[in-house]
Amino acid sequence: METVIEQTGIGQVRNRLISALSKGYRQRVGIAQALLGNPRVVILDEPTVGLDPIQIIEIRDLIRKLGETHTVIFSSHILSEVQAICEQLLIISKGKLVAFDTPENLEKILAQSNGIRFMVQAAVEEAEAVLSDMRDIQGWECTDQADGSVAVQAAIGDLEPREAGCRLFFAFAGKNLPIFEMSLGKASLEDVFIELTEEAVLSGTDKANSGESEVEER
Repeated sequence: METVIEQTGIGQVRNRLISALSKGYRQRVGIAQALLGNPRVVILDEPTVGLDPIQIIEIRDLIRKLGETHTVIFSSHILSEVQAICEQLLIISKGKLVAFDTPENLEKILAQSNGIRFMVQAAVEEAEAVLSDMRDIQGWECTDQADGSVAVQAAIGDLEPREAGCRLFFAFAGKNLPIFEMSLGKASLEDVFIELTEEAVLSGTDKANSGESEVEER
């Protein structure tokens, strides 16, 4: 008990009724109760809901410390918290696992599909002529800007974003068309979650429609 009290930081309220504690301390007491049996796995479901910013930071720190000695499964729909706490991310849609990887890898995968956006001092026809000669670029959209430049959104497929950026830079520089702004596709965990869960829903819908068609044909 003494070890758990120290681990969860509830020593200064140990002689108070739980009902008289703040929500943050009540969350700590709940975690302390779970730790008394020294479990290998600790499951926390939305542990920071309803807490103020200071309490959220304290609970995050506690979860990180627990992760040093336990396997912690942390469930939350607040993806900024997941990103701040978790080393591995599992995304479940309609009861099925659709992703299991580090947050960084999942963001990188979606960033590749988002492609690269850049600004180039050129006419649309000039930009499209350069892009059409690049085999690695799978598609693009060019938009005229008021200052005479062109905004380009380029799809890079499986090409690593940094490598794609270098190839684009040198391709346009070779035609004396300066790129003066470039940004790699940046995906948030929210983007990753929406992309993966939508794919899972659409896949399930397709299967359902396929099954209905088979029944109708029979």
